[in-house]
Amino acid sequence: MDKVSETGIREQVIVEICEIAKRCQVDKVLLFGSRARGDFKRTSDIDLAVTGGDFLRFALDVEEETSTLLEFDIVDLDRCMQQALRDSIEKEGRVIFEKV
Repeated sequence: MDKVSETGIREQVIVEICEIAKRCQVDKVLLFGSRARGDFKRTSDIDLAVTGGDFLRFALDVEEETSTLLEFDIVDLDRCMQQALRDSIEKEGRVIFEKV
């Protein structure tokens, strides 16, 4: 069994998200919300913010292919117009994938 990070997300799920991000040519994936802050509950969703690449394919593949029953809330930062949400992601976001 793989270890669980301080975000409460199994390491294997993070690896799967990163593999999907590469395949969808995403530039960056940030974890935000309660799991990034560390005040999550066992059933808290996984909030992700994405820049670049094929956002729709990434979002669908993450929902369908990751080995977790947790829900995802995925934001396209390239199209997000809500400044408060953008500020929150900038403040608390933790990079889990970045294209090199």
